[in-house]
Parts: sequence; C-alpha cells; structure tokens
Amino acid sequence: MNLKLLVGGTVAIAGLAVLIWLRLAPEAPVFPDLTGPSHTSVVPAATTTTLADYPPNGRQSMAIWVKDPDSSWLGLALGFKSIGLPFTLVTDINDALTHRVVLVYPSLTGSNTTPEALEQLRDHVHQGGTLLGFSVLGGGMPSLFGFTESEEHARRQRIEFNPTPLTETLISTEVERTIQLGNPAAADSGLPGVHYLGFDQALAQFEDGSAVITHKSYQLEEAATDGQAYAFGLDIGHFILRAYNGRFSNLADTYVNAYQPQVDTLLRLITRIYQQGEPDAVILSPTPHGRDFTALMTHDVDFTRSINNIPAYVALEKSYDIPATYFIQTKYVTDYNDRRFFDPSRAATLTLLLENGMEVASHSVAHSNEFARMPLGTGLEQYPDYRPFVRDFSTVENASIMGELRVSKFLLESLSDTSIVSFRPGHLSLPEALPQLLVANGYRYSSSITANEAMTHLPYRLTHDRTYGSQVNAFEFPVTIEDEYGRVNDRFDEIVTVSNQVAQYQGLVNLMIHTDELGEKLTFVQRYLAHFKDQAWFDTVSGYGDWWAARNSALISVSTSAAGARQITVTVDHRIDGLTLRIPSGWQYRSGLDGTVQQGDRLILGSLENQTELLFWP
Repeated sequence: MNLKLLVGGTVAIAGLAVLIWLRLAPEAPVFPDLTGPSHTSVVPAATTTTLADYPPNGRQSMAIWVKDPDSSWLGLALGFKSIGLPFTLVTDINDALTHRVVLVYPSLTGSNTTPEALEQLRDHVHQGGTLLGFSVLGGGMPSLFGFTESEEHARRQRIEFNPTPLTETLISTEVERTIQLGNPAAADSGLPGVHYLGFDQALAQFEDGSAVITHKSYQLEEAATDGQAYAFGLDIGHFILRAYNGRFSNLADTYVNAYQPQVDTLLRLITRIYQQGEPDAVILSPTPHGRDFTALMTHDVDFTRSINNIPAYVALEKSYDIPATYFIQTKYVTDYNDRRFFDPSRAATLTLLLENGMEVASHSVAHSNEFARMPLGTGLEQYPDYRPFVRDFSTVENASIMGELRVSKFLLESLSDTSIVSFRPGHLSLPEALPQLLVANGYRYSSSITANEAMTHLPYRLTHDRTYGSQVNAFEFPVTIEDEYGRVNDRFDEIVTVSNQVAQYQGLVNLMIHTDELGEKLTFVQRYLAHFKDQAWFDTVSGYGDWWAARNSALISVSTSAAGARQITVTVDHRIDGLTLRIPSGWQYRSGLDGTVQQGDRLILGSLENQTELLFWP
C-alpha cells in the first residue's frame, strides 16, 4: 500500500467534505442587523467623448489638428493629460497655426489635406514653427520632414530609439531604448503604420531599419526658434489606448516589479519636442509639492492573519507621519480561500485606520481569481443574501461583479462611517466592464492593473469597457511593486532603482504589500519609508486621486506684457494644493498666489481654487 497516496487521498476527501458541508449548511449572517445597500446601481451608458469635452489651453499650448474625429485622438488627450503637456484640440488649420507647435493627427496626406493647407504647414516650419505629422504620405511633404519615400505596412514589432540630442536623456536604459509593438514569439503580431525611407535623421527605427520617427531642422536667423519637422509612423494615440486598457499581450519583459515606461517614453519625447519649439512651454508635474515622485504605500488585507496585523503596520507608518491605503476584503463566508474574518469586531480596526490618517478601501467580498469572468450582476445585490462561495482557485459560485463592488463598499461604509472610493480586485483580475461598474457604484479610483501591463508609471483616466472612444469619470493608479514574486525585502535595492527611474519624470510608484506577516514585509516598509520620506510625496490612493482629478482639470494660458513680463493663468475645477509647474529656465516668480514657492524650474503653487494669475520676469 502506498502510504503517501493514502494520506494524500484522505486529506483531499476530508477537504472536499468540509466544502460540501459548508455549501449545504451555510453560516449564520455575521451582521444580523445589516441589510443593504438599498439603492440600485445604474450603469452609465457609453457616451462618445468628443473634442468639445476638452476645453482649450492658451496659445502657448500644443495644437492638435484632428483631421478625423473617429480616430484614436482620445489616446493622445489621455496621455498628454497624464504627462502634463497642455494641448488644444482643433479642426481648422487656421486655428492650429496660431500655435507655435502643431501636431497633425491621425494622418497627413495629399488626399486628406488641400494644397493650400499643405503650403501653410510648410510656411509654418519655415517661419520657425514646429510640426509633428503622423502617417505622412505624399502631398509633396517628404522633403519638409527629411525623407524621400513613405510606405504603409501591415505590421512592425519593435521600435529602437537612436541616440540624438533630443532622445539621449530619454534612453538611459535598454528598456527605454526599445518599445515592443508585437510579441516576438508570434510572427503575426505587431502594429500597422507607416515607415520612412531615405531619411536625413531618424530619432527611432523599426526592426528592419526603416524610420518610424524622422526629424529635420531649419536654422532661421530672424525667428525666435528654429523650424522643426517630425514625421511619426506609429499611431501613438491607438498605442496608448491599447496599453492603458491592458490590450497588449506579453509585450513587457515582466508582469510587475520592473521599470516599463514604453508609453511614458513616447510622451516624454513629444513633451521635449514641445518644449524645444515653444519658448513659453509650461508643464504640469505629475507629483504634488515639488517632490521627485509620488509613492503610494498600499496594503492588501485578504487573510485572517492579515487583518489582525494591521495595527503593527499602522503604528510604523504613523511613526513616519505617512498615510497608506488598506484594501480590505469583506470576507463573511468561509470557503476554499479562508474562514470568514470580517465581522462586527473589525469596526475597531477600521476606526484605528481612519483615526491615524489611513484610507479604507475595498478589496472585494470573495477575492476570487474569477472576478474578471463573473457575470455583471443586476445592481440589486444586497447583504446578507449575496453569498459568493469560492470552491477553488478557478471556481466561484453565486458571485457577480456588481455584488463584489456593492456589498463590500456597503459593509465597509457601515462599519466605518466613511465614504469608500478606491477599489482593487483580488489577484488584479480585471473585467472589461470594470470602469463603468466602478462609476455605477460610487468608486472614483482603481488600482487594478500593473504598470508593466499598462506600460506606464503614471495614473490615467479610464474608458468604458476598456475600449477606445468613451472616457469615464474614474482613474487608474497602476501597481508598480508587489511582494509575492520573491521576498520583497531581499529586493530592496532593485526597488530603489525602479523608484529612482520613475522619479526622472515625477511618476508614480504604487507599492502593494500584504499585511499577512510581521517579518520581512514590515521591515521592507520601514526601510522604504526611511529611504524616500524626504524625496517622495506619500499619500493614500484617494488623497492622491483627489489631487490628480483636480490636476486633470487644469488649464494653462501664458501671456506677455508690453514690457516682456510673462503671466501664467491657471484654472482648475476643484481646489488643489501643491500643484507643481515646470517653467522655462530663467523665469523668476514675482507674485500671484499666496504660499507659492519657486525651486529652480519647479513652481509649487499654494492652495488654488478656481483661477489664479502668476507673474514672472524672465
């Protein structure tokens, strides 16, 4: 007799018996006095986002001449908002040419642009303006952009940046130098576009050596800036939307815990082009209060021991006066994953969190890997009738996405008397409908995808059904670092390196640390807080989210007085503290808003409501 087989079989049968017993004899409700939520969650319909949804910035902003409103221009808008590049969407060339820097999207061809308009664009460059043309084909324009031929192609798989004065500070690592467009293991993967031949200078090339970004400069003695012409062969708007929505498969080197800035590198390049061509370029920093980057210390609480360990993590973070977000699973059903642990006694834990400046957020009810494949639900799910049951890692019963969102939020709010606005799914299991379902249930902030999958280390606005034409009123804060791929404290130096790489452009480092033990994970948190407490801006997801939403509404306009003084007008929809502007070198702040401080090229604004005017003397 094989004793190992006998013992293993006996354990398996016993485990199955326990599950059957639990399924047939459900536990009594842990909250006998609670029923809810009582309202119906209504999913907002998809509404096409239009150019009019983006109010214009000032004349110093980049003009985007949108030649096809049905194109992926929304990807450019979302990306430019994230990197902080002010832009104005136009449909008339005459409006575009009132700006020094003009981007023509999605294509510039002899068939979609009149000869008169093509000549106006040539004159703009020859008079010191900057022109970025996408998918440039014919129209007598190749010589303006510095190439002889352009051809459409069905797919290319890789972009390699070349070291040039404009790109050299963007490609300090191999991962910045290369952008994958397709999976090398899949010959039929990749993206369509346009490639350029016979080029003078290529900022970047496809894997076959043809150019994807060309550049030609025109030195002009009498103009304030030299003329610049750039031709792009990749639809960056479409690329950004696919990345933000997790629609690429296996393009990043790793799933998480690494620096993967493919989207950000493209955005930074276009920002550099804008700054080169616009003497009055003002950029919005992605991080508050002039800090080098934003760090979100977030904790997943999805295990009995995890919720019991919360006080130790709170005490540590409070000792550094740093807030954190605790994503708490409201587990009230014993099943395959664990025994139930969320009950009335946990109200004291939630109170402890809130009294110490921490955020309480939802981590679902069932914490099932099948969250992405659950039915949407009805929007009527209520505790105690909603009882999801996890049978095994890949099976969950009586569960819905709506139920997970509604009931977890209801229970957390009932026990804490605070509004729950942030959500993270178990296992980062990501449904296509999550963006609009978050909005339907009162959530504003999501942390549901890794930065490597989204190819960005910046927050961004979500879109309906994770598709390309309808934005929703919710934002994603992708996960940068997690603690399950090896001991996190042993990876401390690697994580410091990633954080410093993200700090190159004041990006986001979102750390996901489980509270299931009080050893090396707690030690890591202490080391990270001590190392970066004076360099990073630490906040909760909702705290940074509120700041980000206000920043997302910001409009910038620059004007010049007869005496040469510059005035920046900043307008926001919501109050914001610590909004940070990157201003041109040599500008000196004089007056405007109480509490505003200049640190080199960073201008840290005081508390701003509605609008302010800031005076400078270059």
